Amino acid sequence: MIIIGAGNLGQALAKYSSFERSGFVLKGIFDVNQSLQGVSIRGVPIRMMEELEPFLKENEIEIAALTIPKSNVSEVADLLVKNGIKGIWNFAHTDLVLPKNVIVESVHLSDSLMKLSYNITRYKEEHGE
Repeated sequence: MIIIGAGNLGQALAKYSSFERSGFVLKGIFDVNQSLQGVSIRGVPIRMMEELEPFLKENEIEIAALTIPKSNVSEVADLLVKNGIKGIWNFAHTDLVLPKNVIVESVHLSDSLMKLSYNITRYKEEHGE
């Protein structure tokens, strides 16, 4: 697994060690921010985006997490698909249209929060709170 985008969310995902216990080993982290180059998270160095394509050619990676702005996500997703990525865990605030052989799981954090709020309200109504 790789993470594209080493901002707050990308770094939080990289620091989450339970993924590895479930068999999802973090192999790479990529970002455009040069000040992050050389920083390591759990032993995985943050690399520049220019290194992504060669990295994918040299490593068998199936899953990429996207934690980048939506303005860049389509271009990056196309590059990932072109280089063999089979699944994208999409945290960008946009839906991706990719070939059918690429599985996309889009996570919209605000949707999850709205669902939680709805369920709290519903519980209160049903239980007279």
